[in-house]
Amino acid sequence: MARSKGVTIAVKVPINWESMTERTKQRLRQTVGRDTRVIRAFLGIIEQHECNLLIGQTKNRIDGGKLNQLTMTAHKVRSGYSQRTSVPHDFKVRFPRISQNEMTECRQTAVSLYESYLKLRMMNGLRTSRPCSINGSRRIPRWAFNQRFKLIEKKTSVARWWLDIRDSLNSMQEGRFNHDRLYIPLKMSPFHLNQIRKGEVKALQIFTDRKRKWWVTIAVRVTIVNSSKQKLPVAILGIDLGIEKAACSTLLTPEKTRETRYFVQREKVKVMRNCDRLVADLQREMYTRRNNGLPSDRVAERLRRMRSKRENVAREYDRVLVRQLLDYINKLSEKHTLYVAIGRLKNIRMRAKRGNYRGRRFRGLIHSWAFARITESLKHGLAQQGWKVDGKNPKFGAVSESWTSIICWKCGSKGKRPKQNYFHCPSCGLQLNADRNGSINIAARMLMLTKSLHSVRGLGMWTRALDKVRRVRLKARKKKPSQGKSLLSSKDQTSNLGESAAVHFVQSDLVSFSDEADKSDYDPAVVRTVETLSVAGSDVPASVQEKEARSSGGIPSR
Repeated sequence: MARSKGVTIAVKVPINWESMTERTKQRLRQTVGRDTRVIRAFLGIIEQHECNLLIGQTKNRIDGGKLNQLTMTAHKVRSGYSQRTSVPHDFKVRFPRISQNEMTECRQTAVSLYESYLKLRMMNGLRTSRPCSINGSRRIPRWAFNQRFKLIEKKTSVARWWLDIRDSLNSMQEGRFNHDRLYIPLKMSPFHLNQIRKGEVKALQIFTDRKRKWWVTIAVRVTIVNSSKQKLPVAILGIDLGIEKAACSTLLTPEKTRETRYFVQREKVKVMRNCDRLVADLQREMYTRRNNGLPSDRVAERLRRMRSKRENVAREYDRVLVRQLLDYINKLSEKHTLYVAIGRLKNIRMRAKRGNYRGRRFRGLIHSWAFARITESLKHGLAQQGWKVDGKNPKFGAVSESWTSIICWKCGSKGKRPKQNYFHCPSCGLQLNADRNGSINIAARMLMLTKSLHSVRGLGMWTRALDKVRRVRLKARKKKPSQGKSLLSSKDQTSNLGESAAVHFVQSDLVSFSDEADKSDYDPAVVRTVETLSVAGSDVPASVQEKEARSSGGIPSR
């Protein structure tokens, strides 16, 4: 039977502020300002009574019922409940120009903000800043649900798409139930329409950014129905993110490495270097003018615009890379029950500090590397397609990338990298691209962390190689081995029919699983998009694989 799943996406649409009437602008500013005051008041009450409102095993959730007992009177109640004629903080008296439904939306927004703060406080401690100060000046938008607004299409000279929302400021004072309406023109593009039409519109926010530009964020619930399919062979796709090469992916199956694909964005590297050069020139000019006592305001403004342009260029190329990765993953999912692992570069920016003797260029490359944005975008894209990305046994995960590019995936020994893209193992003689070696090790770690894959026959050889990686890493750091139990068994090296091949070692020579029998994967520099696989039983010929790579986003790195 089909199972329904869903994921919420946000669509950010600009408001056509210049085409609005002065009355509509004033009413919109008043509505958002009133909502901000109500949300700040709720945050103040939550902070004051935090000990009494916390619920849950970890005390990271707010009890909405108790919050209502502190702020909302109740005269019309269900049978069996008593009226609440007085409360310590009567918000209905304090904010008379807001309806009951809008008050509920402001309360839910405040509760969500404070719960996010509580979760961050558990991770970062008392250093975490609170949601906002009570007397702050920044507007806080509330989430308005779909009963209070609707998107309408009206072809006019001003705009085609309009937002119809309630204007309850005057209606509440007069005691009317039919509220006035505000019609806000939107700058809707085909991209926005395609995103909105993916699912059902649930809520929206109206807010201003730092430049005081008005926006509407629309929350769309995308429903995904996964029907039962026939069982496909299991495979793991390891993705190693890079700087010069955007990404390197390798597909692992129980038998061998199927294919390796490189995603190269030469144009991005060229454009980003040009932007960095212009930024450096503007910085040099600004500091020179300041030292000579000359005005530098115009140069500083040009520098801010250039930095913003550089950020927009980086984001656009990251979107293209994520789109190519998603297309490639979808194509592989037609042939395999696919698991995707991507390297998590934790604390990598700590290596790019001054005094590590790596140079300014290395620090600049590391600090401009948006690996977290690529990972989160890929995770969000897979979630929209029905992938399980969170919880128990997810099919997508970010695993630690430490030591994956320097440990040989065949023998588990520590190798050498004479060049950035060249890996050589002195123990077994393996020579190949360092990014490919890293992507294979990343896929192996995904296997180790996913217990549902331990029953797949044939994948035990990667677990064995990973175990060697761990021993070499511990030896290099001169630490005592972990006292915890390993997932690998210390029994005989034979695998019974009813036992997991990931627990017992596979009795086979790892050299026979290389791309060419009795030969090493010599690849000091990337030559082809898809590696030549001459092993008997390969999926398809190399020429067909390279043709598929070119058509599905893989870019040759010649």
